[in-house]
Amino acid sequence: MVKESNSIQEIFNRIAPVYDQLNDGLSLGQHRIWKKMALGWSGAKPGDTALDLCCGSGDLALLLAQQVGKPGRVFGVDFSACQLEIAQHRPRPFTIPTADITWVEADVLALPFADHTFDCATMGYGLRNVVDISRSLQELYRVLKPGA
Repeated sequence: MVKESNSIQEIFNRIAPVYDQLNDGLSLGQHRIWKKMALGWSGAKPGDTALDLCCGSGDLALLLAQQVGKPGRVFGVDFSACQLEIAQHRPRPFTIPTADITWVEADVLALPFADHTFDCATMGYGLRNVVDISRSLQELYRVLKPGA
């Protein structure tokens, strides 16, 4: 399983420079609508501490930061250092104050957060690339606050 996970990580490190263009092309731009839908389903509200798993280049984490606002916090997690590098330098096109975003290089199978840390969470397309879906969902459940 580690070998498979490392292979996926290598792929995402390699495609990081063109990842956003690939999303646009493969989804015909629909991914933007789907991510806004995911944001709505997350239940994120002002002041929340939010988690974006498999955050890639950070576009959904940026939407979360806008949603939770300045009193909130957002953590974007990805195991691709190259994707996180792009996320860190992504422009923030918002005129209103947004939450600070902490970018974390980690595997969703072993999240580096305490139990019951987050009010809400999102995961754009990462689940399709997770090598152990059940374990990743257990980790997500562990770090979400009860009732989140």
